Amino acid sequence: MKIERTSLGPDIVLVSLDGRLDMAGAALVEPDFKVACGAARLLLVDLSRTPFMASIGIRLLLAGAKGLHKKGGEMRLFACDPQVEKVLRSTGVDQLVTIHATRDEALAVAGVGSGPN
Repeated sequence: MKIERTSLGPDIVLVSLDGRLDMAGAALVEPDFKVACGAARLLLVDLSRTPFMASIGIRLLLAGAKGLHKKGGEMRLFACDPQVEKVLRSTGVDQLVTIHATRDEALAVAGVGSGPN
């Protein structure tokens, strides 16, 4: 599992996750994910290269989203693998974190331009 963080503007951070978000993957990315959550008001999470998500991955996302909400921020997920999206919706993650089809959609709904690709 790999994580990339990109600043898209003041308080806007894009996180791209690449690999399986299982126990081992979550342990690898958790420190950087927490830093990204701490630096953002709006955290966009690209899940296009995440083909599998275990409960520990869901916990990681929810913990980050709750931390963002406490400081008036938000997390938006986008480009989910269909199976990952099914898991996120069936576990109710979409009740706390909005799921979008594309990055541009996630940015537009948040009232932000598309930024660098």
